[in-house]
Amino acid sequence: MDPAPATLPVDHPNLLLAIGRLRRLQWLWAALFGALGGLALASAGLRQPLIPLTWITIAVLLVIRPEPLLLALVTSAWALSMVFLIPGVRLVLGGDPISRLLTAGTLELAAMAVVRILLLITAWNQFLFYRLLYGTEGAAGLDPSMAPIPAVLPNPSDRAAISARLIGFLALMASLASVPLAQASAGLSFLALAYGGSVLAVGLGLGSAFVPTHRRTMALWGVGLGCAALLAALLVGRALYPG
Repeated sequence: MDPAPATLPVDHPNLLLAIGRLRRLQWLWAALFGALGGLALASAGLRQPLIPLTWITIAVLLVIRPEPLLLALVTSAWALSMVFLIPGVRLVLGGDPISRLLTAGTLELAAMAVVRILLLITAWNQFLFYRLLYGTEGAAGLDPSMAPIPAVLPNPSDRAAISARLIGFLALMASLASVPLAQASAGLSFLALAYGGSVLAVGLGLGSAFVPTHRRTMALWGVGLGCAALLAALLVGRALYPG
């Protein structure tokens, strides 16, 4: 029987290099999200600012410290932004930063859909790679001949799972709270708040579920509640604000 490969040391040059690359990668995503959110906020003023603020919030989180789990949040933002390609959604939620800044026809919408898909695939692949910095102990689907990787970054998955479930629940409540406020401008604000919460809940939940964690079930609850909140927001918007 071949001996088990030796565990890499925490200060291995390749691991330190990976942390530096992760930091620069997060800065690039933060710059993109911050720029798009800021431009959309500036172009629309205080009218429906919550969705651009969601992108700006993600940008702020990305610059705080190297955190592979946040790349799943980037993936969630790109994935759920696809709903703005559905006719009528922009009238309810106000549009995401890209759809606010770019007015396009059918061909341009198709091109933007392809770009969003490519960006979400890129972010997800980056997450799957850099999550190894949390350590490979207990991780599934890895090459058994690969040298075990120690945890070189603190793993926040348990806290993120709790946050995902809480945010998902609050987002769902925001969707339902918009119903009695349909005749007021606050109704649309609650729907936009529900969308922003769903992005955070799905992203944090997926990130927590795909790294070593003691709260995987809670993380998946966050994903489910986030998706339910988004679906509820779309259904409520279609029923109360047909446009």
